Amino acid sequence: MREAIITLSDSELEAVGFGGLVSLVRDAGVREIQMLEDEGYTCVPQVEVEARLDEDALETFECVDRWELVTEKSNTYVYLFELTATGLPPEIDDDFDELIGTCSPTVSDRGMLLSFVGSQEAIRNVLRHYEAAGTAPALQKLAEYEGDRNSLDALTDRQFEVIRTAYEMGFYEIPREASTEDVAAALDLNTATVSEHLQRAERNLLTQQLTA
Repeated sequence: MREAIITLSDSELEAVGFGGLVSLVRDAGVREIQMLEDEGYTCVPQVEVEARLDEDALETFECVDRWELVTEKSNTYVYLFELTATGLPPEIDDDFDELIGTCSPTVSDRGMLLSFVGSQEAIRNVLRHYEAAGTAPALQKLAEYEGDRNSLDALTDRQFEVIRTAYEMGFYEIPREASTEDVAAALDLNTATVSEHLQRAERNLLTQQLTA
């Protein structure tokens, strides 16, 4: 299993359809992006920023199919998006299905960092779609996947927070002592978001253990 870490410049993000949105998120002080679903052509990220986004601008972006402000606190705003990479072909979904997984992206001052995990052939096929869209992703790393198969490093920070809270509240006790709604209330998050994080965290942990 291989891991490819690539970067896309702002101009390349514009080419695949995400340029304006990434710039808006960056200007708002992005703290964390959690990719709840990623099919290649479509994706569902949860984005945490320091300042409220220009929501009128969100309505103008072709890549934004739907958005929702799910959490609003002092200096913390969490948005849930349904996005379409309008500059990529829908056929990329088929090659994304061959990947073992992807890591949540990181926004930098000049672009975005992405990580794909899978066979070298699967990664190569995905990158070909980016190249066909007129981009030239900069390959930062292509090596054996170094994920720790025996630790919670398989989880993102937010997934770890959610699953730890669920565990401490008795979500995994028999009989169950806390519901998804209870965990969501404790974290001040949307119930659907907590459910998604738990499923993703459980899947990541099982993938690490069962493929070791």
